[in-house]
Amino acid sequence: MKISFRKITSQPKQYVFDTRGLRLECEIFRKFNNLFVLKGNLSGSIILECFRSGEEFEKTIAQELVLYISDGMWDIQSQSKLDSFDVIEFFDGFIDIETIVSDEIELIKSDYYTKE
Repeated sequence: MKISFRKITSQPKQYVFDTRGLRLECEIFRKFNNLFVLKGNLSGSIILECFRSGEEFEKTIAQELVLYISDGMWDIQSQSKLDSFDVIEFFDGFIDIETIVSDEIELIKSDYYTKE
């Protein structure tokens, strides 16, 4: 799912996106001229690998997300306006929700988990 930056206003708009066993329910709104905020919840189940045994197991995920997204390059000098230091930059005029969720999945998988 791609969302055009031009269609996003300062009024939050709701989106739901399902992929790979996870659901992202979020709202997106414009914070500054070329900066947007995605607030939402990522939930569902994901297959992880136990770092001790190497066995795969299913884990339920319920994670709150607050992401800053820039239309084009984010000026680091403007960083003081934000609570976070991470800004996702897109350069084609669209927010790619599938890319954001895929990156979050890979971030979750990169942590250490133990099968219980």
